[in-house]
Amino acid sequence: MFATPFAKYTPLTAITLGLVLTIASIATAQAETLRAESGNPATFNSQLATLMSTYSERDHGIQMQLSTGQNLAMAGVKVGAGRIDLSMIPTELTGYMSEGSRMYASMGDQASAAAGNLRSLFGYVHGAYHVFTWADSGIEDWDDLAGKNVYIGPASSAASSAIERVIEANTGMTPGNGYNGITMGWGASGQAFSDGQVDVLVSGSQIGSSSIEQYSLVKPIRFLGIAQSARDGDVWQGLMNTEGMMELSIDNTTYPNVSNPDGDIAMLAFTMMSVVHQDMDDDTAYALTSTLWDNIDEIRASGPIFTNLTIESAFTGVNVPLHPGAYRYYQEKGINVPARLAP
Repeated sequence: MFATPFAKYTPLTAITLGLVLTIASIATAQAETLRAESGNPATFNSQLATLMSTYSERDHGIQMQLSTGQNLAMAGVKVGAGRIDLSMIPTELTGYMSEGSRMYASMGDQASAAAGNLRSLFGYVHGAYHVFTWADSGIEDWDDLAGKNVYIGPASSAASSAIERVIEANTGMTPGNGYNGITMGWGASGQAFSDGQVDVLVSGSQIGSSSIEQYSLVKPIRFLGIAQSARDGDVWQGLMNTEGMMELSIDNTTYPNVSNPDGDIAMLAFTMMSVVHQDMDDDTAYALTSTLWDNIDEIRASGPIFTNLTIESAFTGVNVPLHPGAYRYYQEKGINVPARLAP
């Protein structure tokens, strides 16, 4: 006897269910989830990626699954292979990827194929490789690294490649031939330095980094700056001829409790760029680019490390073509795009 009432309400139930499913389908279609990787969580690239993750969801409904503390050399390959959607990588990596050299030497054509799939959104000067030790360590110049444990970055990374060359330029020594090159994740390196397992710490950080300042507040530190004699050598000249690398100087007042005497402390600085796969949807690449620049005032106000991040310098360190979606954004904003970066 319940058959008639049930039949009477079935159409309304079906319509309601249909509307719910349709709304859910629309919401799913509008919500996009991207996979992203960044490096040391304490540095510029990870902090910027975190802010972009927040703003991209707020402004465009694009969710970002961000994994920090990753090896950026491999992140670049992952983007080019379509395994992740976004990363910020050191500029020099694309040259090594294309050549299949250095950390990519064992990858055959995989790295060069991945490099060909990369497209850019923007670039920036990330910071410099700070080489420092405790002031009471007995290490006063580069030659004192002999026999010491020196943290040189994560294994097979862009940082470790650059740091090894900086040390070689100043000492002629290489890992295992003069000093002990210690590789581990960025996060673990700080604890190893604090515990005395590492005598010298190298950090690829923005100038004025709060993480480096924290060490100097524990007790005085000493920086090892590029020696004048190193500048004339082939190793340093090779670094200076590598795209995305340059020399940058600070003084002994940049951080508190620095034992260096008055004068410049020269470091190797480097640029980075945000990269995506060439097959990313144009509207998504456009939205990601606008996520940065439409919120740049808010981003710059969030901390001094972002002070020099401006749309006028958006192509600093960029050596692969822009994604068409990013290119469209810059055209709409009236920003002149170098011909070499046009899609």
